[in-house]
Amino acid sequence: MNKIKIMFERGGELTVDLNDRAPETVKRVLEILPLTSTVMHTRWCGREVSMGISTRKFPPLENHTNIVSKFDVTYWRNWEDPRAMPESPAAEAIALYYGPELLRYHDGLIRVNVIGRVRWEQEELLEEIGERIWKRGVEEVRVERI
Repeated sequence: MNKIKIMFERGGELTVDLNDRAPETVKRVLEILPLTSTVMHTRWCGREVSMGISTRKFPPLENHTNIVSKFDVTYWRNWEDPRAMPESPAAEAIALYYGPELLRYHDGLIRVNVIGRVRWEQEELLEEIGERIWKRGVEEVRVERI
């Protein structure tokens, strides 16, 4: 199983176990690692923090949903239009959820590819990081393959 670590500027390192139910998406994400990005809180989708990325080739919809669980790590893009949405700093993003959510936007439901999960023993740290980014704002993040 592939794994990545996500290191946050203000402290904390999360380990993500990538799954095999979204093989093309996982492959595209691994190809661009290591990467540095800015992580922000996307409160309109609930308890979510996300970072903009840029894959070399858009992955297809696979293992997709609009209902996520706590610990889920997802890949998002605007599936109908490859350009970034006005509210999004990038055309693609990786998101981490520290609570279960129904993903919606003013245009309707949002679909994401579930690519992995934060380890359950990091629940407290995941919540702490999510709340910190919501209250204090953006921070730099580094993502590396383990």
